[in-house]
Amino acid sequence: MIAQASHTFAIVDDDKRVLEGLRELLESVGYLARTYRSPKAFLSSGDLSACDCVITDISMGSMDGFELEQAVRGREPEMPMILMTGRSDIEDRGFAGADDRRVFMRKPLNSKVLLQAITRLLAFPQ
Repeated sequence: MIAQASHTFAIVDDDKRVLEGLRELLESVGYLARTYRSPKAFLSSGDLSACDCVITDISMGSMDGFELEQAVRGREPEMPMILMTGRSDIEDRGFAGADDRRVFMRKPLNSKVLLQAITRLLAFPQ
């Protein structure tokens, strides 16, 4: 599956290996990917309006993925979001809130499942 390069993703995670792996995966199928080591770095970059989807870890330092989602939705209410976690307690809380603009995924991510989720999220008009 080769994606259209017109779709740009923001990947927010405090783990450099996750950032690099997701960037490589997305770019390998034709997407553009920008990486950020923290929610604050992403929000202060000014790149939000250029993104088609935000992929973020939930458990991060001073601002978690749920807080980042709230900040993103305050500026871009229809922005598709993929929230990732390796913690089952957070996953259980979040899965109840999944919808057409929001997907929760458990780490380690399955590439095929992630790309399917992206395809589904991008199918809905913003």
